[in-house]
Amino acid sequence: MDEATIKKEYFEWLCSLVKAEKKYSMLWQKLHDMDFVWIVDRDENRAADGKYLRYIFMVDTAKDGADEAEEIEEILSGPCSVMEFLVGLARRIEDDIMESADLENRTYKWFHEMVGNLGLLYYDNKHYRDSEIDSIIHRFMSRKYSKTGHGNIFSVGHFSGPHLSQVEIWTQMQAYFLEKYGI
Repeated sequence: MDEATIKKEYFEWLCSLVKAEKKYSMLWQKLHDMDFVWIVDRDENRAADGKYLRYIFMVDTAKDGADEAEEIEEILSGPCSVMEFLVGLARRIEDDIMESADLENRTYKWFHEMVGNLGLLYYDNKHYRDSEIDSIIHRFMSRKYSKTGHGNIFSVGHFSGPHLSQVEIWTQMQAYFLEKYGI
């Protein structure tokens, strides 16, 4: 396998996990090309969730043994991308918080909800604006959003704790899901 093929297959696999619509292909690629950067302690755990997807892909893909697995691991090494972060967090939400034997896997729902909360669902391929998307993602990663999370992947109407931008993403998610879904 060559490097370009592995990277392409991995990106397509990520997109398939969240039923990423082709009409947003430029946005998904942009999110995959951007490194996820965190500034609050324990958010590195969310980056680890994203990077763990590489391992799952490697196990699913490496049919010819350890040498192929090692090659895939080396090709996909590097920082967690924003796309991996969002897919990894959506997967973690479904697996650890929302999992129900009665329901279908809703990883795609949580992913699209977070992307929508950022205001990125406007930017389909017809309306794609690179600099605006950069601005939205940098505002999110530098935590320049409101106390209740407007401009973030999670926003709440009421948050009794410190400014939402000062707490880890997992705590933000818990406040959001408690308020929105009663969970």
